[in-house]
Amino acid sequence: MGRQNTNYWILIILLGQTFLLNIAVQNLQLSPYAGIQPITLGANLVSLSFYFMTLLLIKKLLDIKEQQKLLGQKEKEMDSLQNLLRTVRAQRHDIINHLDTVYALLSLGREVPAREYTGQLVQVAANTSHLLRLEQPVVAAFLQNKASQAMARGITFYIDVRADLKGLKVKPYALVTVLGNILENAMEAVEPLPGEQRLIQLDISRSETGYIFSISNSGPPLDSAMKEAIFRPGVSTKGLDRGLGLATVWEMVISHGGTIEVETDPVTFRVKFPV
Repeated sequence: MGRQNTNYWILIILLGQTFLLNIAVQNLQLSPYAGIQPITLGANLVSLSFYFMTLLLIKKLLDIKEQQKLLGQKEKEMDSLQNLLRTVRAQRHDIINHLDTVYALLSLGREVPAREYTGQLVQVAANTSHLLRLEQPVVAAFLQNKASQAMARGITFYIDVRADLKGLKVKPYALVTVLGNILENAMEAVEPLPGEQRLIQLDISRSETGYIFSISNSGPPLDSAMKEAIFRPGVSTKGLDRGLGLATVWEMVISHGGTIEVETDPVTFRVKFPV
């Protein structure tokens, strides 16, 4: 950053010197020395050299800016890969816990609970197997992990994938941020309900203009005032010092050219990203 600031100062100085030289050359052409060609030619060459130096420095600054942009993209991609690695580790941990639970139930002779628990695991696997269709493995792994979290919290999480996300320009880290915040809010909204009423539905589909992510939950409906203010920083149904997640979601969606809509009953967030 310091080197870039130095380049900007050099550019300003060169522009200033070029401007002053241009004035000097014009004055020289009006002076008694205008007829002396070596002096006039030398002044013009010096002025042109400053012009070229300025143009070269501008090009260098533009190249540096482009390199910084690419570096930022690479850093975000690395963050996505790290998130994928953490998700895979979390899934491995969950699988070990599930196997330990089934083994313990069988060791205690509790075959019926073991069968019921295994049935729940099979249901989760069947519910998320179509995530393999997604062209973004980071997002697929993230949703698989969210499904495991939902089961652990006694929440029924339905996922309906009718699109493969091919051609979606949104980076995985951005999509995980958007879906993660909305899904976490949905889980917190339904957790106080009786077990059989804890429902979350995620639909992934495609329209003519882009991809649609629709997330609904069975939690309490939103009133009109909350609907209008829900994306403002600090606004939340969960108390003070909360509500930053949905503000981040709004900024992330808008920055990627998308839109987000909210329905109040049932509470549904509908995110649309162009292709």
